[in-house]
Amino acid sequence: MISFRYHIVSIVAVFLALALGIVVGTTALNGPITTDLRKQVNTLKSDRTVLAQQVKTLQGQVSDANEFARSFGPQLVNGALTKQSVLLVGLPGASAAVQDGIAAEIAAAGGTISGHIELTASYIDPRRGSDIISQATTNHPYSLILPEVSDAGQLGGALLAFVLLGHGVATDLSQVLGGFSELHMVSVDGSIKPSTTVVVVGTGALPVGDYGAQSELALITALQSRGGHVVVAGDSSSATQAGVIAGVRNADGLKAAVSTVDNAEGAIGQVSTVFAVTGVTKSSVGHYGTGKGATALFPSSTK
Repeated sequence: MISFRYHIVSIVAVFLALALGIVVGTTALNGPITTDLRKQVNTLKSDRTVLAQQVKTLQGQVSDANEFARSFGPQLVNGALTKQSVLLVGLPGASAAVQDGIAAEIAAAGGTISGHIELTASYIDPRRGSDIISQATTNHPYSLILPEVSDAGQLGGALLAFVLLGHGVATDLSQVLGGFSELHMVSVDGSIKPSTTVVVVGTGALPVGDYGAQSELALITALQSRGGHVVVAGDSSSATQAGVIAGVRNADGLKAAVSTVDNAEGAIGQVSTVFAVTGVTKSSVGHYGTGKGATALFPSSTK
């Protein structure tokens, strides 16, 4: 007759056998597994060291290129924009240093900044969309035919593009900019004259489907569709997600008509912006920089 003690002994024996099997198996495999894992870790460490050195080298090259552009940019761009006027438009958050750097290179190229305006965060705030719609429908130039939409970004873009490019009568520009200024959506730096050549400066990545991203893109679309020669310059992050440069490069119609520069935070990108302006005024469109969608680091034709 099998006793309870026999059951206990049997169960203990089973667990002892399992434990012994695990120990034996681990001992037998420990050597090859450990050796293989060590080899993989050493390989990864070596790869990391090589990649870190490559990154360091590339960063040094970029730094050298920017230093060269800072030192010799004025000589490189000299004469590229002789007797041409360029309107500078800063999107919300755009760096003042980047805008000033681009303006300086345009001046060195012989061009003239005909005006400099900046859009504020209020312009791309969805809670202020009704103010833009009211402005567009009640304070628009007589000769402007607005698009038949209820989208604030498209209406605001159509209104600004119309006057910034010089359409309508002389008083339309001050009327429209004055209206947006009262709404604290636009700030104007000094005097301003319309121009058909426009550099739009943006910054940062925005969420896909973001109201602000769509409004910025609507303005660029309006500038281009109404006859503007447009270059959009921004930092590297603006070429990601729904950043303004990514938006242009991902829109078939704009990609073929509007040039972009995604490294304008550096001197080399600011020089590229000047040559992109030269190109776009001659119907040569390109996408420059190091971000997704760039086709070249630098315009191949400079003047």
